[in-house]
Amino acid sequence: SVGGNLAAALCVKLAMHHIGARLDENDSNGLNGLEMSKTHSKSGKSGKERMPDAIMLSCAALNLTTELSYSRVVGTEDPVLPNALISAISEAYLPPDKGFDKRSPLASPFYASDEVLRLFPPALLFASSKDPLLDDSVIFNERLRTLGVDSELIAAHNVPHAYLGLGTAGFPEAVQVQKYAMDWLSNMLKT
Repeated sequence: SVGGNLAAALCVKLAMHHIGARLDENDSNGLNGLEMSKTHSKSGKSGKERMPDAIMLSCAALNLTTELSYSRVVGTEDPVLPNALISAISEAYLPPDKGFDKRSPLASPFYASDEVLRLFPPALLFASSKDPLLDDSVIFNERLRTLGVDSELIAAHNVPHAYLGLGTAGFPEAVQVQKYAMDWLSNMLKT
């Protein structure tokens, strides 16, 4: 969940850097004064950083707001990520008393602009069909595809949130997604 958030947020930051976007403390989408700064590449030369070749987002927390959606209502009984835990994690990740904006695209990539999302690498998103975060992945995937980014979403049935590791426990749905993800990533790295 949070790993998917961090991976997507990294792509948002790289894309913003590429287009010259800056966040400052007066920006309504800012993260408490966080500014985009130029960093150095491995060669030591200042310049544009390279976007990853591909990104896989597993049951990603793409929207850290606690707004209700259909999947967040239907998924309240998820054994791994019940609704109360979503709120607790969101508040621990971005404490409300610290002034963080949960709609900042660096906190919630779900809210990234089209200009930023157009620069995303090919993406594979997967979630459970009953995952409380499914709607966020569906909408994010639709936006990427509409903007011309090679993106796909797999919603596996009969598994809870963060099910990917259940392949080792013999869940066939998780095993199928693990195999697909390995093949997909292998193909992405060949090109």
